[in-house]
Amino acid sequence: MEQAALIVPVVWLAVLSPGADFAMVSRNSCLYGRQAGLAVSTGIAIACWFHVAYAILGIALIERTFPHAFGLIRMLGAAYLIYMGVSMVLRRRAAEPDAAGPPATFSARGVVTGLLTNGLNPKTSVFVISIYSQALGPDAPLRQQIAWGLFISLSHLAWFALVSSYLSKPGVRAFVLRRQILFNRAIGVVLTLFGTMLLYVNQPGGML
Repeated sequence: MEQAALIVPVVWLAVLSPGADFAMVSRNSCLYGRQAGLAVSTGIAIACWFHVAYAILGIALIERTFPHAFGLIRMLGAAYLIYMGVSMVLRRRAAEPDAAGPPATFSARGVVTGLLTNGLNPKTSVFVISIYSQALGPDAPLRQQIAWGLFISLSHLAWFALVSSYLSKPGVRAFVLRRQILFNRAIGVVLTLFGTMLLYVNQPGGML
């Protein structure tokens, strides 16, 4: 119970805090509908297992075997966010859905978007590593570590499914679709800023 009292609030604070995952789910839900948002949410939940896997395997072992692995992941994450952000800023209205058209369906493309967004997200990496190294510790049974990994993954799925359901409501979606160029540019700028900050903190003398 003491362990749960520590881990649960940390997980939910991390899940609820705004970031690239929230921006991507919001965009797809508003522009393409609930199923599109759920596809991204599913990809995000699956990607959590990537972070959990290397937390369970041992950060020290991975750093010894692949000394530049985490730096490379952060750089790829930054580049991906900047690419997505700039693409959204430059995207024209003709490439976006019509308010009168049907919402998009659950697609593999949406899942892949969620996988890449979260799998390359240093925010998720940092909090998962913190939980497994500080709250659980290396001596925690494997079954317990996997159980907490499942909780982290399902927490992401539950929260972003709620976000998808709300932001894909007809009234909200119609409002956003009427302003889709502005909305795209706003989300694009946010993602570009996230990516630029990640590039900065990965430079020598940066924060990470």
